[in-house]
Amino acid sequence: MNEDLEKNLNEINKLPGLKKVKEEVKNLLAFLQNSKERKEQGLGDAMPLTYHLIFSGNPGTGKTTVARLLANIYRDLGIISGGKLIEVTRSDLVVAEKGKTAERAAEKFNQAIDNVLFIDEAYTLSNKNDPNDNGQEAIDELLKYMEDYRDRLIVIVAGYESNMKEFISSNAGLVSRFKRNIIFENYNDLELYQIFYKLCRDNKYMIANDASTSIKNSCNKIIEITGDRYSNARDLRRFFENCIQIQSVRLNKKENKTKLDLMMIKKEDIENTINNFS
Repeated sequence: MNEDLEKNLNEINKLPGLKKVKEEVKNLLAFLQNSKERKEQGLGDAMPLTYHLIFSGNPGTGKTTVARLLANIYRDLGIISGGKLIEVTRSDLVVAEKGKTAERAAEKFNQAIDNVLFIDEAYTLSNKNDPNDNGQEAIDELLKYMEDYRDRLIVIVAGYESNMKEFISSNAGLVSRFKRNIIFENYNDLELYQIFYKLCRDNKYMIANDASTSIKNSCNKIIEITGDRYSNARDLRRFFENCIQIQSVRLNKKENKTKLDLMMIKKEDIENTINNFS
């Protein structure tokens, strides 16, 4: 395994949670490496393989992050030459004027050749209840590009699990091209706790010794408070940003602040944050 490939795989493995995702990526990588080695030995592919993927899960579960790292891995394996993640949503592809969506979509898809195209909330392209909706034009253009550039374009479609099942099954062309579905499960409170510590580390903050239990309790409360609106790491990041604001208000009253003061998140910062979180 080359250095860049190992680095990108380690980045995925270091992400909090995502046990099933990591296992799927490990299995996919093993197959891709085996296929590459068979080609080098003149044996051809292990078996026909589509590199396109479905990422199913709720918001904030790391789908975009994993897609970005996978784009690097595809490049490291020589499957694509670029390795960039080109991110689009319905608003980037679909326009109101009839016949113009294919043109707009083609512009975006051209940018993704030799790279990975990531379509977030891809199910919004399909609207069977509105015969005048232009999303189907974007889907048709996508299928055309996947065929015409099948050796130079990898597509990852993402969205809620139930919506993605319905989306893929609505079109025979999609069913034949998207055969691997990776499920991104919700983060539990322990995984949110790990993400909070990572955010502190990445942003050069420290946590007071007596604040750990308050953080654990807050992570559990975040899930309870948000309920059906729970957005995983997005909610945790919002909590972290609110906490930094509350810490700033506390420090604003203090004179002669030290570097440690500026870095330290205290128990009172955590508790004041969760008491005002909604």
